[in-house]
Amino acid sequence: MRFLFVKPQRIGDALILTPTLRAVKEAYPQAEIWVLIRRGSEGILAGCPEINGILTLAAPDDRRITVRSFFEGVRDIWRLRRLRFDFVIELSDSHRGRLFACLARAKRRYTMKLYGKLNWWEQRLFAGQSIFPWEHCNRVERDFYSTAEFLPLRATTPPPLVFDQAQTQPWPEGGTLTHYCLLQIGTWKEYERWPRERWKEVASYLLEHFDQVVVSTGSAPREVEEALWLRQELGNRIVCTLGKTTWAQVAGLLYAAGLYVGLDTGAMHLAAACGCPIVAKFTTTEDRWFPWLANYRAVVPESYRDVSDPDLRRKMRREPKADEIESKQLIEACEDMLHSCQAASDEQIRK
Repeated sequence: MRFLFVKPQRIGDALILTPTLRAVKEAYPQAEIWVLIRRGSEGILAGCPEINGILTLAAPDDRRITVRSFFEGVRDIWRLRRLRFDFVIELSDSHRGRLFACLARAKRRYTMKLYGKLNWWEQRLFAGQSIFPWEHCNRVERDFYSTAEFLPLRATTPPPLVFDQAQTQPWPEGGTLTHYCLLQIGTWKEYERWPRERWKEVASYLLEHFDQVVVSTGSAPREVEEALWLRQELGNRIVCTLGKTTWAQVAGLLYAAGLYVGLDTGAMHLAAACGCPIVAKFTTTEDRWFPWLANYRAVVPESYRDVSDPDLRRKMRREPKADEIESKQLIEACEDMLHSCQAASDEQIRK
């Protein structure tokens, strides 16, 4: 039996799929599991042993059709069409994802409950559509319970995120690291960016509790420049990845790190998969994206904190307010997490 899960979204969304894949493999141990994801997301799935094969699609960010993008699209379709699947489950809530799910040769295709409606051709080609009301729940639950409507699973709740420690790799520049935390300051979302002076205050606090602070970024020049600025301001105990780490290397760092501090990015979800304590700064509310089954503290804008109505929270997400969070709030969350971890460690020693 061969399954294909279609989710060509951002990197973190690919990792969020892993609890569902683990549950499917547990229920169908002889099954062959394939995923169709956005190109560039393969690395964060390298630690998921339940996956037998990965297909990728080019990112749809550039709307211009070029000769290169045309032939890349043809190649993606050819790779997809050469395989036959028993079940295709589409979990992206996008017409693009559903299009490629329909292009796959499969006995049955299913899709999740949508914000909108299925097109006429989608209605004809999908055998079923889930009814699970996922609009106000964590995205891990969305994938898991939508899939469980079509595939009987043994698990009744989603298992943890997956990045097998045996699949991690050492970071060549990290040989001298001892007691450290990882600070993730990079993001592709412009509205999530935080003033570098506030990152400096947080990093300065972390240096009081750790021998080193590993500053993790992407390869974008502005992110790299900010990391180098932090090292210039705070000294050589700031260690910068400069966007040159693979996801397997970041996972290796997180398995050994005392704390993850940063944004709600793919790296935050990877920290959850690696069992690293997390302090995360959310630009809006964390209800959909909180790190699944993790020890974490969330710092959200003050204006969102006491809002309980799900529909109002959804509306407020359209007005992100990253600057509303002060460095003091993130530092207080770090302090609370460190005290909690120390108390747990002392309790373990007493036992």
